[in-house]
Amino acid sequence: MKWIKVRVDYFSDNLEETKAKLVNMFNEIGINQVEVIDYFSENELDYNANFSSKNDVWSIIGYVVDNRFANTKLNIIFNNLKEFMENENEFMYEIFTAKCNDEDWQDEWKKYFHTVNITDNIVIKPSWDEYEPSDNEIVVEIDPGLAFGTGTHETTSLCVEFLEKYSKGKSNLLDVGCGSGILMLIAKKLGVHKVTGIDIDDKVERVVHENFEKNKIENNYKVIIGNLVDNISEKYDLVVSNILVDVLIELLKNIEKTLEDGAIVIFSGILKEKEEMFLKETEKYNLKRIDRNEKNNWVSLVFEYKKIYS
Repeated sequence: MKWIKVRVDYFSDNLEETKAKLVNMFNEIGINQVEVIDYFSENELDYNANFSSKNDVWSIIGYVVDNRFANTKLNIIFNNLKEFMENENEFMYEIFTAKCNDEDWQDEWKKYFHTVNITDNIVIKPSWDEYEPSDNEIVVEIDPGLAFGTGTHETTSLCVEFLEKYSKGKSNLLDVGCGSGILMLIAKKLGVHKVTGIDIDDKVERVVHENFEKNKIENNYKVIIGNLVDNISEKYDLVVSNILVDVLIELLKNIEKTLEDGAIVIFSGILKEKEEMFLKETEKYNLKRIDRNEKNNWVSLVFEYKKIYS
């Protein structure tokens, strides 16, 4: 498969907020795996005079499939960047594109993806890194994939923090929009007995099986291909979903059929400016908010389900 590598080097007066906006821009056109390089500064790059005077230049890198839709997606990126430049007080950028194949893509990611602690006790490592964990650390081995993330994005790390907090004593997890299976893997390593992931992308089944095999987990996990919870008949005591807020709102309509009484539900992928709208939607259902956290304009919310008996 052919790919187009897109790299945006940028400076703004609020780098963290701009990073969140750019990541969301990539996500909205289907580029869900991006790499963010903080404090990237190479003076030898041929920036224009104003841009090169800035000390702190950050980069965001994503990959677009080189097909008939590629130019449309690239134009959306170009137009959004121009709009950011018009609306932000101080925002400057340079954009670079280059064509590559699958092998080039994998080699590129090795430059940027290394072992990282996403919480104090949970470590994500690629297969090419050597790492000796401390006594209390849980290590999940996962390599960047062409379609799915590796757990380092803020929305995923927020989910992981809540899984650490609320998975104790839980026996049956459902991950809606499971992608690479990273949250399923972490839940298993935290002690959840059985984990199930559902995703609309039929590539997920192979990717999840490969990642579980890589982490030497053979039993008590399952992958379902389907839209949200349409194909779910079982009930769970722990549900997590890290997807865009508009999809989360659609998920709310049928989520109660998947929940045991007292189940914990973790939602992530919510931009801060859309949090209030999402909370109003949750009021229509038997969900009580019990926790909240945010990172760089991304919000994660935790609810407890209480069944109403008539």
